[in-house]
Amino acid sequence: MKTPLWLKAIVALATAWNLFVVISVVFNSSFVLTRAAGGQFTSFPMGIRVTYLGTTMILILQAVTLVQMWQGYAIKPVWLPRAFFLMGIVSTFVNMVSRSQNERWNGFTAAIVAYAFWVAGVRRVGIPPQTRSR
Repeated sequence: MKTPLWLKAIVALATAWNLFVVISVVFNSSFVLTRAAGGQFTSFPMGIRVTYLGTTMILILQAVTLVQMWQGYAIKPVWLPRAFFLMGIVSTFVNMVSRSQNERWNGFTAAIVAYAFWVAGVRRVGIPPQTRSR
């Protein structure tokens, strides 16, 4: 099943938003104070900023992996798409239960990316080869 162009566009926007938020935290932007880390800080502590720097690297790897999956490349390690799917589900939940109303919106973008990993890889990989329809 080929991924529709509209889904790719929505996922690209969701990924761009996620990257914008986490990079803004790294640079301590006042714009994201209510959109990250529970909306509880007036300035992000260095520990949070370093953590979000790591998150930025993970999101970049996630975006590259998804594009490679869409292009038909074999992903190594094979568990990576499933890990990104599960990470998206956890991220959706964590953002949706945030005390910050602005941060709850990030849950939607996390869910969109998780769905893309489900469609592009997890759903396909989970079907044993002998039962796949041709």
